[in-house]
Amino acid sequence: MRKIFILFLLSGLFVIPASGQEIRTIVPGQADTAIRISRESSPVLSVLLKKKATYHISVQQRGIDVVVVLKDPGGKVIKEIDSPTGTDGEEVYEYTAADNGAHQLVVKRLDESGNPGEGKIDASVSLIPAATLKERERIRKALEPENRKTVLTADIDHFWEAFDRLPQCKTHADSVQTIQKLYLDRATDGLIDFIRVRQFTAEKFVKAIAARSRFYQSVRPNTLEAKKAVPQIEDIFHRFQQLYPDFRPFKVCFAIGIVGSGGTTSERFVLVGTEVALSSDKVDLSEFRDNAYSKQLMGTEPLQQKIRNIVAHECVHTQQVFRPDTNAVVCRQLYLSLHEGIADFIGELLAQGQLNAYIHSYGDQHEAALWQAFKETLCKNDATDWLYNYNEVKGKPADLGYYMGYRIAQAYYEQAKDKQQAVREIIRLRDPLQFLQESGYDRKMLLHAAAGN
Repeated sequence: MRKIFILFLLSGLFVIPASGQEIRTIVPGQADTAIRISRESSPVLSVLLKKKATYHISVQQRGIDVVVVLKDPGGKVIKEIDSPTGTDGEEVYEYTAADNGAHQLVVKRLDESGNPGEGKIDASVSLIPAATLKERERIRKALEPENRKTVLTADIDHFWEAFDRLPQCKTHADSVQTIQKLYLDRATDGLIDFIRVRQFTAEKFVKAIAARSRFYQSVRPNTLEAKKAVPQIEDIFHRFQQLYPDFRPFKVCFAIGIVGSGGTTSERFVLVGTEVALSSDKVDLSEFRDNAYSKQLMGTEPLQQKIRNIVAHECVHTQQVFRPDTNAVVCRQLYLSLHEGIADFIGELLAQGQLNAYIHSYGDQHEAALWQAFKETLCKNDATDWLYNYNEVKGKPADLGYYMGYRIAQAYYEQAKDKQQAVREIIRLRDPLQFLQESGYDRKMLLHAAAGN
């Protein structure tokens, strides 16, 4: 086999790409778009960086989940970047160069079931101005006491400060700048993660507030209840440690989002979109369509119970393994539904209150029909018929996959003799089909059907 050696000269660096790797040069301040990624093609992006300068590195995934590996001029790995952003999120990293020279970004398709075999990315590297870094350092020092806390709530105050300033803005650009300066630029460590995971921008906030100003104004008193949440969260952590001795506590950040996420996680935080998590039937929802999402926002639970529920659910996610066993049968719909349903089931043991009561009310009335429909598409790669489908579903609650996953996890727990060991096995689920079989849930439903229930 003929070997092809590619000589790439940048500041004296010689690059010999591996098979299937394409060398591309990125100029700081310019983007390289629509770069093809596949199982066979892993591009190497080469960028000339200056010593002690700080750069913002961005890889936008377009239909494929990737891992980005940053290497120094000598080929040493500096950082492997793989955030839980899925196939359409952004992988970002800030790096202060230790040396002059051509650094490499090796972009590889994440090898996991359900990830498309091919997609595209956009990549950019931009220099962060010294004045920006200096202002960041000033803000960082001011936020040090807040960032040392286990439960962060300062971002709520910052958001409402920015919100109150918006009526004084004369132009759209002024509004964007106000949100950026008073809210996003003053982000705690938790909100920094939230911005990255949910790709928040000041532009998106201005658009959301303009579309739902009455909602934001009316939910404001509810969001302030999060500032009283520390005892509730400490109790959740204590209960989790008793239930699951391997529990690793995370920090919790309450912030305000764009009415799109009640909760999620990062590598460091449970992140709560407080305006969604603490919405209630007392909030003005007239700006929403009468759909599954608005009904979910109309919950009647006491606000402190809502806090317990959302934190408990997301805490379970922080302990779960996010990828099934490579030897397991690929069964994406079942796996994702179990992933969410388990967080609800274990979350209820922690929160001592029912999570997603609206979904369960409907699910309990239609369980046999739901299971039959779910079973018919058990291993479907696209799970949107059952999960994250607020915009599509009509005539029933969204996210009924949560309910199916919950009922399977509940069945597994109830048949187990050692409950603590069962909790450990439920949280560490790696093989969804084996878990379903061992739960006995399908057999239970068949017996119910045979008995005419």
